[in-house]
Amino acid sequence: MSNEQGDAAAHGGPASKWRILVVDDEEAVRTLAAACIRHGLGEQHETLEAHDGEEAIAAAERERPDLILLDIMMPRMDGFEACRRLKRCVTTKHIPIVFLTALGAEKDVAEGLALGGDSYVVKPFNAVTLAAQISELLSPRSEDAG
Repeated sequence: MSNEQGDAAAHGGPASKWRILVVDDEEAVRTLAAACIRHGLGEQHETLEAHDGEEAIAAAERERPDLILLDIMMPRMDGFEACRRLKRCVTTKHIPIVFLTALGAEKDVAEGLALGGDSYVVKPFNAVTLAAQISELLSPRSEDAG
């Protein structure tokens, strides 16, 4: 990255580089989500991966991603519990969470949002919609400046 690009990224300009943690127990879903991010948002964005909720928490604390895509049905710790813990932790509570899951029932959506999820996308997902959700959550907003 050139100095000019680095300066723009540091100030939230067009060359901003987002770090997105993709959490899913299925490698194919992690790969697809990463491809959607690169295709829909640009190659400059970095994706990190975790296999389950426990790995997600450790990675979020260590890597401090800009956003987390979080599955719900996973081994060891599900996404609901991972979200609950991430939102209770002072170092990770500010990170936007987008649930990306096959659970599409109203009660599941309501629970995810009540736990602190910022958005909820049901699999199979549309790549353009996913990219738009991420962009909306990470783009600077004028009301945040005041």
